[in-house]
Amino acid sequence: MNNIIKKYSLLLLMISAFQLSYCQTGAVRDSVSEANQLYNAGKFRDAIRKYQFVITQGFESPELYFNLGNAFYKTGNATFAILNYERAKKLAPNDDDILYNLELARNQIVDNIVPLPESGFLRWWKQLISSRSISFWGNFSIISFFAFLFLFGLFLLSRVYRIKRLSFWFSVTAFALSTITYTIGSGLTSKLINHNSAVITDRSVRVKASPSETGTELFIVHEGVTVQLTDQLGEWVYVSLPDGNKGWVKEAAMIRI
Repeated sequence: MNNIIKKYSLLLLMISAFQLSYCQTGAVRDSVSEANQLYNAGKFRDAIRKYQFVITQGFESPELYFNLGNAFYKTGNATFAILNYERAKKLAPNDDDILYNLELARNQIVDNIVPLPESGFLRWWKQLISSRSISFWGNFSIISFFAFLFLFGLFLLSRVYRIKRLSFWFSVTAFALSTITYTIGSGLTSKLINHNSAVITDRSVRVKASPSETGTELFIVHEGVTVQLTDQLGEWVYVSLPDGNKGWVKEAAMIRI
C-alpha cells in the first residue's frame, strides 16, 4: 500500500511540475510579447531569436512552440517548423491549429511518408488518451484511488450485507479506473520527459542496417522527417519511420523533439 501511495504522490508531483512550467513571469510575458510584435512586423528571424531566448530560460508552452514554428515556416525553414510544431503537439496533441500547420509544413519536405494504417480500436484508444491532459488523467487517478480507499473501508466496516456487497464491487471498479488512468497519465508523462522521437535535420541521411559507417545502406531519408527512437549504441540511434521502415542513423543527423 505504501508503494502505491508513493507512486500516486510522484505522479501528482510530476503533474504539478508540468503545470508550473507553463506559468510565465512578467519578464517572460514581456519577451513573448516582443517576439509576437516582431513576428507581426514581418521580422521573423528576430522573432525566432526572441522565442528561442524565452525557451532557453526554461519556459515552454504549446503556444510558444507554435509561434516559433510559424516564424520558421515564414522564413522557409520547413524542417525547424516541423520540429517546433511537433514540440507544440507533444504538449497539446489535439490542437487543430497545430495539427493543420504541421501538415502544411510536412507538405514542403522531400519525403512523402505514408504512415502504416492502424486498427480502429487502436486509433480510438489513442484519440481517447490524447483527448485529455496529463493533469486530467492524474487527477482522475488520484480521486479514483481515494474513492477506492473509502469504499473498501466501508466494505470492511459495514455490517449490512447489501452495503458490504455494493461497496466491495464499487471499490473494485474505482481501483480499476485508478489503475488505468494512472497508467495513461504516467505514460503521457514519460513521453514528455523521455525524448523518444526526433526530426531529421541533415539534408539527407543514409539509413544503415547496422550501427556502422560500413553497414549496409537500407534507404535514404531527407530532412524534416519525424522518426521514433527505439535504441541507441554510442553515436548511432535505431529509428523507426511512420511507414514501418527501420534502421540505424547517427544521432548528429537529428534533433530530439
